Amino acid sequence: MPSIEDWINDPLGIIQNIFDKQQNLDSSNVKNYFTEKLKTKNALTWIPSLNDSSLHTLKPNSLVRFRCIVQDMFDPEFYLGSYEVKDVVTGQTTMKSGKYKDIAECGANQSIDLDSMNNKTMDRMTLYCVPVPGESSWVKTANTDMSKVKTKCYPSTSQTPMRCKRNRDNNETMETSPVDNSEDSCQGQPFSSVVGDTDIMETDSIEIKRKQTNKSEPGSSKISDLNFPLPSETGPACIVKVYDDIDSYKVNDVVEFVGVLSVDPSLAIFPGNGDGDHPLLGGVEESIEELHAHAPPPSLVPRLHAVLCNHLAHVNPLVPNTGTEEYSTVLENIQREVTTLREELLSILELSLLGDRLAAEYLLCNLVASVYGRADVMPLGKFGLNLSNCPSTPTYSQLLHHLISNLVTQTHLVHMSLDNMNKLPFSPHKDYTANRLCSGILQLACQTNLVLDETSLGAGQLDVQGVKNLAALGNLITWQKVEYDFNFHRQEFMADVSVLILSEGRSILPSDCLLPLQYSGAPDDLRTHFTQLDSRLTEDFLRRCRTYLGLARNLQYSLNDDIQKKIQDDFVDMRKDDPKNMTVDDFHSLLSLTRLLSLSDLKSSPTSEIWSRAKVLENSRKQRVSQLPTRERSA
Repeated sequence: MPSIEDWINDPLGIIQNIFDKQQNLDSSNVKNYFTEKLKTKNALTWIPSLNDSSLHTLKPNSLVRFRCIVQDMFDPEFYLGSYEVKDVVTGQTTMKSGKYKDIAECGANQSIDLDSMNNKTMDRMTLYCVPVPGESSWVKTANTDMSKVKTKCYPSTSQTPMRCKRNRDNNETMETSPVDNSEDSCQGQPFSSVVGDTDIMETDSIEIKRKQTNKSEPGSSKISDLNFPLPSETGPACIVKVYDDIDSYKVNDVVEFVGVLSVDPSLAIFPGNGDGDHPLLGGVEESIEELHAHAPPPSLVPRLHAVLCNHLAHVNPLVPNTGTEEYSTVLENIQREVTTLREELLSILELSLLGDRLAAEYLLCNLVASVYGRADVMPLGKFGLNLSNCPSTPTYSQLLHHLISNLVTQTHLVHMSLDNMNKLPFSPHKDYTANRLCSGILQLACQTNLVLDETSLGAGQLDVQGVKNLAALGNLITWQKVEYDFNFHRQEFMADVSVLILSEGRSILPSDCLLPLQYSGAPDDLRTHFTQLDSRLTEDFLRRCRTYLGLARNLQYSLNDDIQKKIQDDFVDMRKDDPKNMTVDDFHSLLSLTRLLSLSDLKSSPTSEIWSRAKVLENSRKQRVSQLPTRERSA
């Protein structure tokens, strides 16, 4: 283990030593110290993670890490940055650091002089963070496997594991216990285990009940509501307190924090203790709902005082940080086999799409698409795909989503039934009584794949909430924005979500690309059809596919002068030959497809062959769309 000083188990001691040397605790000195400690290769894997360890197995006041998104940002918090301690026997006074801790502490025979002129009040940013929504279980498993920590069970000051869904067996208490966050994911399980239609409907009902139970109405905030965007999430929530670069954080940022774990029971506020006399409130009058939201029991929502943070461009554990030697090695290894690997993956996708090779090409493009920039209000790089003529059973979308969840890092399936559309909150909204942002299904991290099953939408009427949800989905697909409702105004938050719509006819939602599935007939048993993939989806193959898709999605792309001239010349020729069949929108779609095909070949710039292939694919798609009824043709 990389340690001479016990900087993992006793970070507060290290921080106090830095303070004693300087008598002016600058956060940058603490940051530099721990950054230096983590320079050693794989040093981070020695730090326990809240994502894959039960809270009661972690030592209080030790160093831990947490991979999460910023779900909400609370008001700044004032605290004693440094304070004077007096020895009641000798009368000697010393200064103590109040940073990176919640409770000002002193030793035996000591007292804190709250009236000392040497005390210094400071402020820190407080973030409410939750696990990355829709994170695939293979991502959690891979991160757990990389960890070198074997966490012992410590009798912490906050022992009750209230946030854990299942109790651990007695014989597991000496090792890290992964938290089961994969309730709606079947990664690692055969396709025969995917739930059937009846179970899907029951699951939808449970999701509605969970979200309605957790939905924060004025005066109804509950301690048990962890405010997860997706109702199936069971991982930990955490209140993170930040001392450096506080202006660099915003809602929905994906961050990995390294900080001091704080689980002191006195941080909690329970019913009957909401009179404003709590030691952390400083006499501020707050409603009981706000107290529950901002000061939940630390056994349920621990506190983390961040000493380091890393803003994550992605959460794929198989893809190293760009610019590193390790990244270059991984990229070169996958590039050497990309032709074979891409062909194998297309074959898998083709079978899942009932034998439609053209649809497999477009689905692969959907899986590697991401927003890389914006031209005014137009997001660049998005590729919302509508696959129509899909089997009209929720089982198909569940099986296809099961495959996708085994390939990408974040994904979520929404059955667009009337109940779901009318009752589930899609857009986040502000609860001013509890003074918090209540999550919605569309509060998703960047590079999430969202699958919408429109075949579940039966006859009936959308109510006001349903219409709002439909508009929110359309806004996300078209503009890659989600409107958050702050009652008195609406604020747009940028998104990067790749949307796949499965429908019978053309979707009622907008899309960038419409493609009707073409197959001879749906199998009598879809589950049996998909079980053909079980033997092909080996752990080695899945690992290579996950690395390949992660690299493709984050690869830099550009057009060189030669190919740019060829594309321009071809566009002029196509406009001359058939101006109605090559509009500006058609050309933009063709450029987008060319980019995605290049990325799927792990090429940072297109070749003439890729450009020609894009034109062939688009011509085939347009021919297929032209055979649809007139009302369904416009994509």
